[in-house]
Amino acid sequence: MSLITSRIPDQWGELEDLVTAILKEAGLQARRGVSLTLPRGSVDVDVLAEETHDGISHRILCECKNWRANVPREVVHAFRTVILEAGANRGYVISRVGFQPGALEAARSTNIELVTFAEFQDIYFPKWYNKRLWDIENEIGNFNVYYEPLGKPGYGRLGSDAERAAYDTVWNHYLFAGLMLMRYSPYGRMIQPDRADVPALPFDITKLEEHGIEIPQDIKVASGYREFFAMLTGYSREGLRMLRTVNPITRDVPPDQVERDD
Repeated sequence: MSLITSRIPDQWGELEDLVTAILKEAGLQARRGVSLTLPRGSVDVDVLAEETHDGISHRILCECKNWRANVPREVVHAFRTVILEAGANRGYVISRVGFQPGALEAARSTNIELVTFAEFQDIYFPKWYNKRLWDIENEIGNFNVYYEPLGKPGYGRLGSDAERAAYDTVWNHYLFAGLMLMRYSPYGRMIQPDRADVPALPFDITKLEEHGIEIPQDIKVASGYREFFAMLTGYSREGLRMLRTVNPITRDVPPDQVERDD
């Protein structure tokens, strides 16, 4: 099972924050701590998420229980009422450790799923992962162009060995990010469906290190995709900025005026 995040929420608010963030990053409209007005009065919902497909709206409610004990039947009974009166399509009770047998029985044959935080991540991982790949493609601007087989942008216009050496130094420093990102190209997954599998984390760096490519320690050990992608995009943005300073096409152009295609 691939984890979206390796973080283990300690406080109750952390669990709600992470659930909200994951749903948002998966493309849903999600809010934490929403007060709903129901026929029997108002009720506070930990996380409310909504999405629309083909003009049809779906509402999802999440009850987050970051307890160090199994969730009892009474929580599920109360949540069933909320789900019914709120007209929600699906509800999740997300537990830190698990559920009592009575809770599992109370949720049977309903639109409520009882899941641990890891199981919740597993449910939303495909949706989150696919959207995140496209978000990364948009976030990193033109970083990938510098590591495509066509060659280094602007390299042929450099006029001295010193300039070429400076370019090579920066290019080699961020080579690890360029090669890693190739594995997560959404275009590559479209062209080659056999690449649609999700590589296990930590990322297998064996071949990269065999070729002498230096890789930062933090990205070597990342075990959750949310953290791994945040590091990878951070290094890529930094690398793009540095590469543009040694690329003769872009080095004297203000950052906000650089064209998407370097």
